[in-house]
Order: sequence, then structure tokens, then C-alpha cells
Amino acid sequence: MRGGGPDSMRPVRDAKGGAGVSIRPGDLLDTLKIVWTASPRHTLTYAATSLLGSALPAANLYVGKLLLDEVARSVQGNVTYQSLLTLLAFQVGLTVLGSLLSTFQGAAQQLLGDSLQHGVSRRILDKAAGMSVEAFENAETYDKLQQAYREVGTRPLGVATQLIGLVGAVVTLVSVGALIAQLGFWVLPLVLLASLPGVWVSNRFGVENYRMLRWQTHDARVQNYLGSLLTSDTLVKEVRLFGFEPYLLRRWREYYLGFRKQLEDIVRRRALWGFGASLLSALLIGVASALILRRAADGMIGVGDFSVFILGIAQVQGTVSGFLNGLSGIYQNLLYMRNLFEFLELPDRDLNAGETWSGPIHTIEFQDVGFRYPLTERDVLRGVNFTVRRGQALALVGENGAGKTTTVKLLTRLFEPTSGRILLNGLDSARFSPRSVQKEMSIIFQDFGQYQMSVRDNVAIAEVERLADRPGVEQAIEQAGAAFVGSLPDTLDTPLGRLFQGGRQLSGGQWQRLALARLYFRDASVLVFDEPTAALDARAEFETMEALRGQARDRITFLISHRFSTVRLADHILVLDGGVVTEAGSHAELLARGGKYASLYRLQASGYGPEGAP
Repeated sequence: MRGGGPDSMRPVRDAKGGAGVSIRPGDLLDTLKIVWTASPRHTLTYAATSLLGSALPAANLYVGKLLLDEVARSVQGNVTYQSLLTLLAFQVGLTVLGSLLSTFQGAAQQLLGDSLQHGVSRRILDKAAGMSVEAFENAETYDKLQQAYREVGTRPLGVATQLIGLVGAVVTLVSVGALIAQLGFWVLPLVLLASLPGVWVSNRFGVENYRMLRWQTHDARVQNYLGSLLTSDTLVKEVRLFGFEPYLLRRWREYYLGFRKQLEDIVRRRALWGFGASLLSALLIGVASALILRRAADGMIGVGDFSVFILGIAQVQGTVSGFLNGLSGIYQNLLYMRNLFEFLELPDRDLNAGETWSGPIHTIEFQDVGFRYPLTERDVLRGVNFTVRRGQALALVGENGAGKTTTVKLLTRLFEPTSGRILLNGLDSARFSPRSVQKEMSIIFQDFGQYQMSVRDNVAIAEVERLADRPGVEQAIEQAGAAFVGSLPDTLDTPLGRLFQGGRQLSGGQWQRLALARLYFRDASVLVFDEPTAALDARAEFETMEALRGQARDRITFLISHRFSTVRLADHILVLDGGVVTEAGSHAELLARGGKYASLYRLQASGYGPEGAP
């Protein structure tokens, strides 16, 4: 699905406001390095067979000329049958050789393409794995990822094959051109000129089409998203109930019509220019043919020479077009490769950089911590201070957008503070590698993962080194209260979700139970619960809170919840408002203070009627 909305008719510009994208001097060499690294053996095989095959057209033309001349002479009785068979054998041999080279060339190209698909995909996935969480929350960065992945295997192969094709085209042109040049001084230049108009048209509109597709990446993603809403198994109930399918279809079609309008304009102009180029080429070939016919009428060339001209026209035109289109194709493919290089050039975050943290975390202290997203001017957090010790639970309370989740991302080293410090056991956490610190932390996010894998994998991926630890998985499932696992067809080995055949779909509460089991499976000294009971019913929530009390006794626990029945379990509560801590204290202290916390508590308690608060 592709498309463009109303904005897609604006002039194509790059993300910095420029007139487009351009390749860099080292892009060609970098692309060839990628191809060579993918498979040196198949690269050499493809190059050797291509270059050998480039000399065959001239050889075929020359043998064909000799054969026709011999046939013409045989009318006069000056040629033996044996000599004709010898020339025919040469011609058949060239045909067999061409087929053999083509077979090896095709096999090498296919295997090289597969190696490139894997190699470039691996580079992109390695890069994505090393990028910061902030990068994934940036739309421009995500566009670069999509652009790189869309052309993952074809573009580097295209550059290599076209570059080899250029060398082969030179071999073909020199050899075939030498034969045609013998027919007259002006014949070869006219044939060469006849090839240029069509190539110019192809090059001009190829680049224009590339630019259109590049800058419709965002619109295409929006259109694909709209289409996914109409085909989602999880959203189909809500879409049907509210009946907004026509709205989604209308928006989806608006993007398509915008794209179609641009496409029609390019196709119309390309057709007109292409027709003009064909007329000019036909005129030039007509002039060259007239010159050859004049020499034939004067008895200056024979039947074999005339065959070289007739067959050579198509050969030269095809080779010249291939050569110039190859230059254009290399340029266009390098434009697409620039997408890949721009993505690979994005800054990395080495999660293993720094000292290695070892041992449990006993205290966590935020000292005047602040955070601001790159390229923005608003602080998400400002001057946050608190200390929490082992055996204590700290709750973060506030309205949506107050900074609760950002605080957790800083705590778990997914983000780094833009001001202030985070101390672990009195030591600056910035000294230590994020990965080693994260091993002492386990978390359930509000938007927890629902992995289309087995039950065992859904739990054990919290520590992949322990995937075979069945007792550990069963214990975590028991702690999370996920007793439903025992009723599944293959218990721990039951595949989950609807993405793959045979998967069993779970309810929202069951998925959340597994996410809690994932949290418990990691033997961490810091537990973070981000809305841990949002999808659970009242009984399940009570059971989860009881289990949480037991787990929190010898650990540091962070709680984020809008349910005060969960929050009141905490020893200390922070109230965040606009990224600033406005209140701090225990549940009783904050109620007695009568501030924002008390207001939110009473507001939620009123929903329970006169029988009591949560």
C-alpha cells in the first residue's frame, strides 16, 4: 500500500529543508565493500562470467559474417561443404559457451543476492539493536529505518552488477564497434547518437521517481497504518462496534489519490518525452542505413558486411543504452544506498560501555535530576530528588504526562539524565555500563510485550541464559498467579497469539500475568511495576498485590499506578506535576496535608460510594 496526502504535492525536499538528497564520494566504494564482504567467491564468479560473455556478441557477429560470405561464394562453387560446417561448428560452440556462462552468471548472482540480503539485514538489525530508546521515539529516525530496510538486498547488488556491466559494455562496444566502423566513418557515430535520447529520458524520470518515493515514506507509513487498523484481529471488535470503517477507508484512499496524482503527472511527461526520443533515434538510424545502402549499391560491401550492420545496430544501441542506463542506475542505486548509510551513521549507544556493575543495588538516589528530549525546548523532568533503600517501596503518582514513565526510563538506564545525577549505592550510575546495571532490574511496563512465542519463551526471555530453566519458569508463573497456564494444551510449550498457526490467544489479564511472571523470573534487586494491575479484575488485583508485598521485602520496589489501592502499599509516595515533584510523603502524611494527592485520592474514592475508598 502506498499513497500521499494533500501535502505530497509540495516540492520534494529533504528533512533539513534542502532540495533533495545526494550521494557522497565514498558511497560507491562502501557499497562495493558490502558486496565483496557478503561473498567474495560469488562476486568473482559473477564478474568473470559477465566479462567473458561481453566478448561473445562481436565473436558471433564476425562468425556470422564469415558464414554468410561463404554461403554467397558457394553459389559460385568456390566453397566446400567442410568449410561451411567448420564455421557452423564455431557458431554453435559460441552459443553453447554463452549458455554456459549465462548459467554460472545467474547462479552466482542469485547466491550473491541472498548473501547480501542476509548481510545487509544483519547490519540494519545490529544497528537497531544498538540505538537508544530515544531514537525509536523519533519519527525522522524511524523513517530512515524504514527506507533502509525497504531496499535491503537489491540496491547493493544492483550497484555491483551494473558496475560490472559497464566494464562489459565497454568490451562489447569496442569489439562490435570495430566491426561496424569498417563499413564507413559516419555509421558508428550515428548509431551511438541514436541511443542517447532514450537514455536521457530514462535517467531524468528515474531520478524524479526516486525523489517522489523517498519523500512519501511518511505518508506511505500512515497509509499502511490505516490499512492495518482495518485488518487487525485485536482491533476488529472496536472498529466494527463504532463503525468507523468508512472513515478509515476514506483516509486510506485519500493518501492513494495523492500519490496517484503525482504518478500520473510523471507517467504523462515521461511518455511524451519518450515518444520524442524515439522519433529522433529512428531518424538517426535512417540516415546511417541510407549511407550503408549507398555503399552496397556501389558494390563496396558484401552480404556478410550488411548483416554486421543490421545485427550490429541492435547490439550497439542495446549496449549503449545499457551502458548509460547503468551509469544512471548506479547513481540511483547509490541514492538508495545513502538511505542505508544515513541510518548506519546514526549515533549508537553502547550498552556495554563503562565499568561493570556487580552485586545487588541497596540504595537509589536521584540528585536534582532533569531530562529533556533532544531537539526540544521543554524539560520533561526538573530537579527531581529522592532516595529509596532496599526493602522500601516508592510510588510515583501524577496525571498523564507528569513525567512518571520518564523517571522509570532514567532509573532503568534506558535514558540518561540531561542534568543531575543518579546514584546507586552512593556511586554515580553513569560510571557503569547500562547493560550491567539493568541486570539488577526487572520491570513490567504498562504497554508490556505480548510475544508471539511459547509460554516458556514469554517468561524466560527476561534472562535468555536460563531458557531451559523449567523450574524457574514454573515458579515465576506461580508467583504471578498465572494458573491458567496449566490448562493450556501444551502448558509451557503452548504457542501464544494469532500471528502463527496453532497459536492460542489470551485475554488482556492473562497476558499481564505472563508479563508479571517475566518480571519475577529475573532475580533482580530492583523491581519496577508500571500499572501492574491495569488489565486485572478485582480478585486478580488483590492476589497480585499480596504477591507484590512478599516480593518487595528484601528489594527496592517502584510503583506507578493510577489505582490508590496499589499506591498506598508504598512506604514513600512522590507526586509529580509537570515534571516537578510537588509533594512527597507516606499515604497518611499526604492525605493529612490535603494537597493534590489527597484531592486525587478523594476523587477516586468517591467512585466507590459511601462504602469506602479503594
